[in-house]
Amino acid sequence: MTNEKIDELKTQANELGNDLKYKAKEAQLQGEKAVDDLKHSAEELKLKGEKALDDLKKDVSEQNEEGKQAFSSKVDEIKAKLEDTQHNVQDKFDHLKEEAGHKFDDAKAKAAELKDEASAKFDDLKAQAGHKLDDLKKAASDTLNKFKG
Repeated sequence: MTNEKIDELKTQANELGNDLKYKAKEAQLQGEKAVDDLKHSAEELKLKGEKALDDLKKDVSEQNEEGKQAFSSKVDEIKAKLEDTQHNVQDKFDHLKEEAGHKFDDAKAKAAELKDEASAKFDDLKAQAGHKLDDLKKAASDTLNKFKG
């Protein structure tokens, strides 16, 4: 009966540890997916910006000085937007990375806590089994002594 409890506790601890590992990995994958999505969005914006830049270059070559000034303004605006987008992507990436780190640390702490609990329960059961075994030895010894005596 005691071995069954120990095995059951070990199984529960293993299952909880595995669940925590999977949840940490899932959080990490979600973070990576979000980062990939942000990178993809940034690349799309960059491509749109480059296309707009190319279109503006064509227009400028056909326009006068006023057109050149408008082009310069648009280029600066696009560059600023691109820079903002890149900063936003980096900020979001850093945030997701930090969040994934926290979740992973939480999962590791929970796994350690479960391991400690299982170890303590195992030690308690071991002590109980030792006491029961000592009691059984004493009872057997007493019974033998009765028959001898």
